[in-house]
Amino acid sequence: MNLVKKRHSYDVARWQFIVMIAIGADVINFDGYSPLSYVFRNKKMKTLKDIISLKFKTSENEGVIFHGEGQQGDYITLEIKKAKLVLRVNLGSNQHSSINGDTSITTGSLLDDHHWHSVIIERYGRNINFTLDRETQHFRTNGEFDHLDLDYELSFGGMPFSGKPSFNGKNFKGCMESINYNGINITDLARRGKLDTSKVGNLSFSCVESRAVPVFFNSSSYLLLPGHMNQDLFSISFMFRTWNPNSLLLFSKFAPGYGMVEINLSDGKISINISINQTKMNTIEMFAGFGLNDGQWHTVQFHAKENSAILTIDGDDASAVRTNSSMQIKTGDQYFFGGYPDLLNNTKPSLSRRSFQGCMQLLHVDDQLVDLHAVEQGKLGWFTNVNIDMCAIIDR
Repeated sequence: MNLVKKRHSYDVARWQFIVMIAIGADVINFDGYSPLSYVFRNKKMKTLKDIISLKFKTSENEGVIFHGEGQQGDYITLEIKKAKLVLRVNLGSNQHSSINGDTSITTGSLLDDHHWHSVIIERYGRNINFTLDRETQHFRTNGEFDHLDLDYELSFGGMPFSGKPSFNGKNFKGCMESINYNGINITDLARRGKLDTSKVGNLSFSCVESRAVPVFFNSSSYLLLPGHMNQDLFSISFMFRTWNPNSLLLFSKFAPGYGMVEINLSDGKISINISINQTKMNTIEMFAGFGLNDGQWHTVQFHAKENSAILTIDGDDASAVRTNSSMQIKTGDQYFFGGYPDLLNNTKPSLSRRSFQGCMQLLHVDDQLVDLHAVEQGKLGWFTNVNIDMCAIIDR
């Protein structure tokens, strides 16, 4: 892929983008069910140059931001894949000379952080400047054609309803702001009712805040949350992201005489150790998942009751791990996430497990969502060296 620099036109695009935001930003909340389409006046759009700019924020690691395509095989797609931003462009392929115009460029990482990110795509012929948060990549598309031929519409927030899209992608769930396509303010048109929004579903012009409040842990952190004592059901769930293959995720001591439970990340897998005192079997072990230290968000759900326990990763019920081992459950009233203090020396988790370094969110104890803002205000639980309402994990 040839690199090019078109400094002047890039500066013009950036200036237009800044002016557009200064004049006033229009926000659209996408619920992930249906896209918003800008239909071309002449049913077709053939361009030699394009400037597309927008801002987005999301908590999802997959989603199509916009897509357009033509019957001749041309297309342009911007999407989030594994929390990275991917731009795909094809200005046409020559079937007679076996020239493939497919071009893909990836930038950014961990973009599912529910913070605003700005994008500018500036194209002149095969030369493209792709800017994410002021970091620009300059590249040249494959193939031999210069024009982008699109039919009927450009779809924002997912794949279009009309035609047969060239590939399937998950709809975008989150917010977009100041969508501008070649000088046309798409969000302003939608807000003023100039676009057909009948298929969009719950279209709103304010950004719905995420329920997820992240917690950042370092090697000396722990979070202590209270639970209900002497319950017959042990119920815990949370999301986490980390690059480390081994760490302690949760530790809780059952009611006196009933043992304890420990949830670890072990070589990128979830391992659960249940120590019980009522039977000759001292420990019950369960394992699930693999490669979970990939920096992406993963969900852990664990439920245990008398003679039964189930572990589910990322909501995949078909792959859930179950055990019917003999045990009795009486919950304790303390749940340690990410680490443990020195005062637990007499009942502490395995010393081979390192403290968790990464982020957690959507913590549920006793099947109840934990109010982490209350924790931050000192009204609930206790914590040491954690940062609430931020995820400071960085890419590797």
